[in-house]
Amino acid sequence: MSDSDTPRGSEEQQAEYAALREELMKLPPKRERVKLGEGGRFVIPAFMRDEMGIKPGEMLICHVVDGELRVRSYLDNIRRIQERSAPYKKPGESVVDEFLAERLAMWGEDE
Repeated sequence: MSDSDTPRGSEEQQAEYAALREELMKLPPKRERVKLGEGGRFVIPAFMRDEMGIKPGEMLICHVVDGELRVRSYLDNIRRIQERSAPYKKPGESVVDEFLAERLAMWGEDE
């Protein structure tokens, strides 16, 4: 650390600053520069995969919003859809059972 990086103040304040700076330097960056390879491939850095809760081989959902690529895990996407649709489902209602009953009735078959 150079003199220009050291805050002026008591030795205690300087020690607190040094400790804080050391802790901050241990944190991974929130942004990472990656290179786009052949076929449009790039590697998601490990710390980002950890934050996303994804592992190699998992399915991902990608979409572009205002020119920005957004990537999320397939399971996270399902969870979000379930949360958004939950207010429309009545307690005790089985949408699948209702759908199947409608189709069976439409085809003239009994359950």
